Amino acid sequence: MKTLKITTLILLIAGLSFLILFLSACSNRTEREFWSPYQDVNWAEIGYYDSEFHTHPGLGNEQYDPHQTIDRYHEEGYRILTLAGHDYDIPGDYINSIYPWTNLSEIYETIKHVQSPSIWNDQTYEEMANEPYQDRDPVALGMVSVEGVELSAPHHMVSLFNSLTSGGPTEAETLQKITDLGGIVYFAHPGRYVDRWGLTAHWYVDMYLRFDVLIGQAVYNRVDNHPGDREFFDKIVHILGHERPVWLFGEDDMHRETTLGWNRDVILIENFRPGSLHPEIQDGSARDVYHALRNGHSWLWKPSEQYNKRAFNITNVTFTGNRVTLTIDDQSKVKEIRWVSHNPNTGISETVHYGNSISESNVPAWGKFVRAEIEGGEGTIFTQPFYLIN
Repeated sequence: MKTLKITTLILLIAGLSFLILFLSACSNRTEREFWSPYQDVNWAEIGYYDSEFHTHPGLGNEQYDPHQTIDRYHEEGYRILTLAGHDYDIPGDYINSIYPWTNLSEIYETIKHVQSPSIWNDQTYEEMANEPYQDRDPVALGMVSVEGVELSAPHHMVSLFNSLTSGGPTEAETLQKITDLGGIVYFAHPGRYVDRWGLTAHWYVDMYLRFDVLIGQAVYNRVDNHPGDREFFDKIVHILGHERPVWLFGEDDMHRETTLGWNRDVILIENFRPGSLHPEIQDGSARDVYHALRNGHSWLWKPSEQYNKRAFNITNVTFTGNRVTLTIDDQSKVKEIRWVSHNPNTGISETVHYGNSISESNVPAWGKFVRAEIEGGEGTIFTQPFYLIN
């Protein structure tokens, strides 16, 4: 009997010791909190504006002339647009970019007899054009026009809000030029260079850490030219963490009608007003577009079929530190909401949770961020990353 009491006492002491250690471990655990790129968005006042920054407006013998490119995107409901010709298709001795839209006819008269500087093209711009370029007024069209170009740097980049005509011999030199001009830029179709050149995530991380003007990279090109780009983006986001946020983009990379209308970067802006930063045109919301792009106030609408417009929107992101909740304006059109992160142990992207709301406890210890994929029958919204911080 005495032996039984001693055994019971020993078990009781052991159990209490374990409980004390467990509670101590829990109390010492640092609770993580979310950091949301949408936390400063005034959801009661913002509107949703489809944009496309990677288009090719007829300078490389594409299907459409500049004014026809504008007309087609306007017809499809886009409100923010860049005519981003390849830098090697632009006659830099005569023009910088296809901008402003109000001077397209003058640009045509300037370059129509000029032979393309591209090594792949021996035509003049008049020979390539369907017809003389026609002026377009972004204000009359209810649009914001953004100056830009696709730079071969040598990695292709979509350079915005500056007049840089051509990239430098190296990416670093090109990015420094964009910095000096006050522009912003994102990496176009990175999968091409991962496949062809063997570029690693750490190569991109180094570029992001050195150049603040780099705001992100494409995760969709056209329909889906590089399916690994989403997972590659997640890996880079994981390595950088919240100290250096980067944003995802979709891009039509439009050369012909078949590549138009496959991606819509939705910009969140209050009091949208058409315009441009060209001195001859009212600014409108052009500066707001710049700030929205820099701060991640956007998401990607990826249609399931070409031309599909947004079937639903995020109307609120409730952010309470350790929980993020998404409100959708038409939940009936949503099939599934997935929360995705990068698992460094497997090297792949993994879904860690489902549903409109996620708590930090739903994210494994290895997760440094999550992003939501809100899938419906007509398309999917890809949010920007929500970062986790200690």
